[in-house]
Amino acid sequence: MQLPGVSRRGRLIRLFAASMAVPVVGALLAACGGSSAQSPLPTVTGAVGEQASITIPSGAAAPTQVESSVLEQGSGAQLADGDAVVVDYTLMDWTGSKLIGSTYSTDKSPNKTQEFVLGSSTALPSWNQVLTHVTIGSRVEIVTPPAGAFGAGGATAYGISGKDDLVYVLDIVGAYPATADITGTMAAQTQSGMPTVTGNPGKAAPAITLPAGAAAPTVAEGKVLISGSGGQIATGQRLMVQYVGVDWNTGKQFDSSFADKQIASFVFGSSAVISGWNTGLAGRHVGDRVLLVIPAAQAYGSKGVAAAGINGGDTLVFVVDIVDALS
Repeated sequence: MQLPGVSRRGRLIRLFAASMAVPVVGALLAACGGSSAQSPLPTVTGAVGEQASITIPSGAAAPTQVESSVLEQGSGAQLADGDAVVVDYTLMDWTGSKLIGSTYSTDKSPNKTQEFVLGSSTALPSWNQVLTHVTIGSRVEIVTPPAGAFGAGGATAYGISGKDDLVYVLDIVGAYPATADITGTMAAQTQSGMPTVTGNPGKAAPAITLPAGAAAPTVAEGKVLISGSGGQIATGQRLMVQYVGVDWNTGKQFDSSFADKQIASFVFGSSAVISGWNTGLAGRHVGDRVLLVIPAAQAYGSKGVAAAGINGGDTLVFVVDIVDALS
């Protein structure tokens, strides 16, 4: 189950897991700078990179508008609208009676960093308001009334009513512009019966050409086209990737982060992606470009995905650029 704060973006590599949509709320919210607090904010203790301890000020009324404070200034680049932002967070309601969620907590699911696009409906309105120009590595406290969070409908799956005021402590783990990609030049591609790929990073989006007349493989295949210099990826890391997908059986491209102009992310080894990605990317490194040929059994099976033009039994071909891996 996803923690309350961000909504997943519906890319085809995902298994269409149910997610909680974040409502777009058109309320006028308070401006913010280093600190926007007009009334006492909760006290926060604990180091960046660890679950925050939040203490609500005794007897204080909840703010009627979004208030925020940068608790620790990070040394990384500033966030900008359109960035894919990765955060850890701790969430409590204003009463202080319950911890609603934490990506650090061992007894909460999914216990993973969360990713959203800053300035879009995949983030809470209060996050969009506060986080622009905050730097990577910062810890930020955000106190928001319902209008800056889940609106009048609340988020009942998490015990959040439409009247609850919320306190978030966000640790900004990373941020990636839509065009973030690897570097390098592809090696010669000479393997018979395999798709060929053109378009080097920084020059053009990768294009996949299927071998004429060749039958789709019945077992998964993978090939590193560019060898990166980064660390080997590990189960549980959040991978930031650019990719393109083509259906071997129809010859049609059905998905592309390059065309969508938005870098994608998923937790490696999780059910958030088709199993062929977890298998085919195992042992790869940050900076790699990997060609994956994935039979239906490790993709969308006998049902396919009609909305994307993927028929049951179709074999899929992907080019995946591993931009980063976050623990």
